[in-house]
Amino acid sequence: MRTLKQVRKQIDLISYSNYRAYFEDLFSQAKQELDKYSYIRFADDLGLGLNNIVFTIIKGKRKLMFKHVRSVSDALDFDAGERKFFASLVRLQNSSNVSERVQDFDSLLTVAGNRESGVHSKDALMFFSAWHHALIFEALEVFPQGANVQQLTKAFRVQVTPAQVRESLELLLHMNLIECTNSLYRKKQKNISMGSGIPGYGVIRFHLKMIELARECLGSSFQPSERNVSSVTLAVSDEGAKKITETVNAFRKKIFEISNEDSQAQTLIQVNFQVFPLLGNKSEESST
Repeated sequence: MRTLKQVRKQIDLISYSNYRAYFEDLFSQAKQELDKYSYIRFADDLGLGLNNIVFTIIKGKRKLMFKHVRSVSDALDFDAGERKFFASLVRLQNSSNVSERVQDFDSLLTVAGNRESGVHSKDALMFFSAWHHALIFEALEVFPQGANVQQLTKAFRVQVTPAQVRESLELLLHMNLIECTNSLYRKKQKNISMGSGIPGYGVIRFHLKMIELARECLGSSFQPSERNVSSVTLAVSDEGAKKITETVNAFRKKIFEISNEDSQAQTLIQVNFQVFPLLGNKSEESST
């Protein structure tokens, strides 16, 4: 008779950035393969007792307590890497502390990178594992004749160390995105595409750092004339929110086109976009 431990082998934990989504997919798979499978049995199989706790966790009504991480890991027979990944996943979702979340994203990326066998996927994970890789790659556009480590380090207005520059250059060389002649590094291609296979936590880790840099630009190191920081809070319909998101996406593509059409780069800028809801779903609340 098949068990949940056997079923869970078909669901790759490392591909998830949300433990609720993992539980939901695992339960769906178990329901297909195990006879008369219920949420109560699911909770019991996870070592959480005979109750409906997993249902409430999946629906976002409660969190999985960190004290339960070990019992769930034991119940699903996670290996060492999976245990570390799952613990970081739970900490990540349960924490609101930005610095702690960054550390957990780093942990997820480390485990995923160590387990990834495909060269392209491993390189892509490495590229997103540190925020400065993308910045170094794009900064080389400003140096068409090439730049050395010292030039790149001094060029940045934000704190980037020589060690970080070297780390990025080594990775970019390995990925065949840049070349080096007489200690001068230059781009081999204008843009970089990582495909669609990057886990969500890799991209989120990068976005967190870019948002942090945006906060730094409000400090005394940047003159008001050098930045354009604005925000607006709007009450809109669901359709209006959709149109706004589509407009932001179209604008992002437009400024990317402007960059591609630019014949000579003279500076490096960061443009952030954030659109997110501030209230719960009113229609769902009224129906309960």
